[in-house]
Amino acid sequence: MSAETLAFYEQLKKHSCRSDHGAATHDLLLKLVKESVHSVARMEKIDLVSRVNGKTYFALSKNGRRSRAINHALFSEDADRVVEQLTLILQNDRSSMTADDITSSVYSAAIAFCACIDILKDNDQKTPGTFFEYLCAAIMRAVLDVPPQTSLSVLNLGLETSLPTDLIFDLGAEKPKFHVPVKTSTRERVIQVWAHQRVLDGVYGTGRFLGLPLVLAETKTDSKSNEVTEICLPKQWRLYQMHIAQMWRIAYLDMPAAYAPLSMVFPPVPVVSLGSLLTSFGDLTQIVEKHREPPLMIPIPSPTTVVT
Repeated sequence: MSAETLAFYEQLKKHSCRSDHGAATHDLLLKLVKESVHSVARMEKIDLVSRVNGKTYFALSKNGRRSRAINHALFSEDADRVVEQLTLILQNDRSSMTADDITSSVYSAAIAFCACIDILKDNDQKTPGTFFEYLCAAIMRAVLDVPPQTSLSVLNLGLETSLPTDLIFDLGAEKPKFHVPVKTSTRERVIQVWAHQRVLDGVYGTGRFLGLPLVLAETKTDSKSNEVTEICLPKQWRLYQMHIAQMWRIAYLDMPAAYAPLSMVFPPVPVVSLGSLLTSFGDLTQIVEKHREPPLMIPIPSPTTVVT
C-alpha cells in the first residue's frame, strides 16, 4: 500500500461516508479497494493452520509483521472484478450478482484494506474499523436509498437533547428504521450492541428500530503457532437476545458456523451472510414485514398462578 493510497484514505475521512455518499466518496472507496487488493496480491503470504472446520486461511507477511487471517475461499485477488462488483453494489444494481458474489466482493474489499493496515501499523485497530464503517455505510446508503444518521433527537420532560448512536437509517413515516452497528469483530464488548438497541427501544418504543449489526469476521490468530480459531459466544448471544433486546438480523462477511443454528432455537438470533441479506432487499417493506418477529415476551405468573 502506497503513501498515495493512505492519502486517499485521509480524503475519504474528510468526505466521511456518514454524511457524504456522492460520486466523489465512491470514487475514493473504489481507489482504496483496488490498491489494497493489488497490494495483497503482490505481498508475501503465509498459510495459517486453520482450526475452523471447512475454512482455510492465510496471512500477509512483511518486515516481521503479519496481518490478520484472510479466508482463502472468500478472498479474490482479481482487483478489477472486485471493483466492478462493488461498483454495482454502490449503484444498487445487484441483479446480476449472487449472494456469494456480494459477500466475496465486499469481504475482499474490507479484508484487503484491513490486512494492509496491519502490515503498515502496529496495533492499529481504529483505521481498519473506521474504513469498514465507511464501506458499510456507503453500501447500506445505496441499498436503502437514505443517508445514515449518527444521532437522534430525544424529547424528554420538555428538554430536547440528542442521543449518539451507531448508523441509523430512517426510511420515513410508517416505514422501517434500521439500527446498524458496524464491527470488524464482536469479541470485545459485544453486549454494547444489545445495550444500544435497548436504549433505542426504551426511548422510541420496542420494534421502532430494527437491529442489524454488520460484522467482518470472528477469527483470531495465535502469533506463535499460526493457528486460526473463531471466537464465538452463542450462549451469551441467546441470553442477550432474551433479556436485553432483540436483533432483527446479524450479517457477516466471514460467517462463523457456530452462529448459523441460532435462528433455529429459542430465542431466535437470525445470523446470515451479507450477500443473503442484500439479495433479500428487493421489496424492502414486504421483506421486513414477512420476516419481522414480534418482541420476545417472558410471561410473568399472575398472583393466582400456582408454580410447581
